[in-house]
Amino acid sequence: MKAKKYGIIFSFLVFIILSISSVKAYAAEDAIPSIQIKVTLNKDGSAIITEVWEVQGVSSGTEYYKALNNMEGRKVHSFSVRESGKLYTALDKWNKKLSREEKKGTSGILTKSDGYELCWGIGDYGDHTYTLQYTIDNLVQNYGEYAGFYHQFISKLSSAPKAIAISIQMEDEAFDQQNARIWGYGFDGKVAIHSDGSLTVNSNKALDRKDYVNVLCRFDQSLFPNAAVAKISFEELQNSANDKGINPLIVILIVIGFIGGGIGLIGFFYSRYKLSDNTVVHLPSYKKININYSIPFGGNIPAIYAALKLLRQGISYSQLMGVYLILLQEANYISIDKRTKKSKMEESILFKTEHITATNLEQLLFDLLMEEADHDNILWSSDIIKNATKISQKLKQWEKKVNNEGIKELSRLGMVEEKNGTIRFTRQGFDKAIMILGLKKYLSELTHQSEHVNKELWGDYLVIATMFNMGEKVLKAFEVIDKSYYNGFVNHYGCNTYSMIYFMSMTSHISNSTVMNADGTGGSTFSSGGGGFSGGGGGGSR
Repeated sequence: MKAKKYGIIFSFLVFIILSISSVKAYAAEDAIPSIQIKVTLNKDGSAIITEVWEVQGVSSGTEYYKALNNMEGRKVHSFSVRESGKLYTALDKWNKKLSREEKKGTSGILTKSDGYELCWGIGDYGDHTYTLQYTIDNLVQNYGEYAGFYHQFISKLSSAPKAIAISIQMEDEAFDQQNARIWGYGFDGKVAIHSDGSLTVNSNKALDRKDYVNVLCRFDQSLFPNAAVAKISFEELQNSANDKGINPLIVILIVIGFIGGGIGLIGFFYSRYKLSDNTVVHLPSYKKININYSIPFGGNIPAIYAALKLLRQGISYSQLMGVYLILLQEANYISIDKRTKKSKMEESILFKTEHITATNLEQLLFDLLMEEADHDNILWSSDIIKNATKISQKLKQWEKKVNNEGIKELSRLGMVEEKNGTIRFTRQGFDKAIMILGLKKYLSELTHQSEHVNKELWGDYLVIATMFNMGEKVLKAFEVIDKSYYNGFVNHYGCNTYSMIYFMSMTSHISNSTVMNADGTGGSTFSSGGGGFSGGGGGGSR
């Protein structure tokens, strides 16, 4: 009976996929050779966007359009179109039913329930170069720790562009690695923090019809003092961008949800955990997680790491590496700093080989990285990037050892049990694991919890915060809470007040250099990205 049931579901999925793939789209032009986009950001978070569309061989249709969906909390206005120096007439209301001749030389905004469509008349058939300009209010928003945006600049068009180029800038400020980060998703290309103070996005090759161009940017909050306040944190925004795929089980649940009207089943099952005694528990929502000040599992990093993986809240191996780099720096086994290489300053790790009494996992990471160091025992960030593939493979093996050690510790503490090859939390273990999320919540709101901060736990807090990509934020909170104590605290790491923040930044840069543009300072784009972006929805001729 079960096999028959699953067979029906599978057949239904296949039917949907085949139905979607059988729908053909016919372009009304021969090609879109290029789309160039210039984004000028203002301190209030608004953006003036100028796009130049080069199209060839338009042979049918009456208008072009660009959809901007998912625009909650944002407003689009001041839309204009120019061609050959001539400004199109802006209409108060756009009517898609008008003829090509009636639409010629005109433009307008079509407001929809899920966003906007920027529309303009095709004009005469043939080749065109259209210059669009429009303003998006609240593109950049205040996400608490940082300002930023996640926007789809290019989505599925009538013809996929052969080349795209995007420049993001401010009139009175220059972007650099100290105040900005950029990531790209959905296409083969590169992003960069340019020497002229702009952020750039460029394709490496012609886009396919399935490609899209999503851009995630992060900025120092001080650059956008008047930006609207977002409903989520930047970490949550970035997590949604990095969510590259969906579990096949979730796909089946979505279909079941649509059939039975039970979309809520998706979240229900994903947050569901079976314990070692076969009872079922659910992960509480963020709002219902109690703030926790203590360090779970005695501060054992492998145990905390393994528990997060069992909660399906796992962190990347590069974040784990960052945690251990801080521990090695604190123990004075390494020194992370900027040093001179070929007349230029570069981030690096100096390995100190004398009198090492590190833990096994610390020693393994130390040896792994030192293998890539030069004859002076220095590992340069440029060499990490150059050998990222080889180093990342070694780090993945090291990460497995960390997880295995963590499972052993959790088992010793009675927090997990193994049955038939499956590791499950005990009730006590699940409750303790939730405390990790409570600590994460506490650290994310640290400046509002200053009266509860136990200064003796600052070192542990810094390590856990680094695990969640909040190290710099927590350090800044420490300084605000107690400046005098903070000065002594950073000396423990061989730093002063200024260099400690810089050390944390370098630690993040170096650990993230092992993966493709993970730190947002430039490099290759990711082939796919998750939801949560503004913009998108298609466009082109019709």
